[in-house]
Amino acid sequence: MSGSVFVSVTVLLELEWVLRGFYELARADVRRVLSALCALPSATIEDRDAVLTALDWHARGVDFADALHLARSGRHGAFVSFDRKLARRATRLAGAPRVEVPR
Repeated sequence: MSGSVFVSVTVLLELEWVLRGFYELARADVRRVLSALCALPSATIEDRDAVLTALDWHARGVDFADALHLARSGRHGAFVSFDRKLARRATRLAGAPRVEVPR
């Protein structure tokens, strides 16, 4: 075993949920844990740039899962969500794709 580990985005989503929901960590503490994990030289983070962008947006008040979905969809023209609050917030996030809310 080489000592390195691969961390998928789905694992990060679950980790955030457990830290927030089960352990009741504050948003800033959850972000610190996830940021520290991303900084480990022995950890390969799937779509690391999108994860780091999502952590930045999380610091600006966006739910981590929403931020990660947005960051990972940035290569496309728009992101569709029923979440009107997310659509409003996304307009204030540099580099975020447009969020469309179906009628």
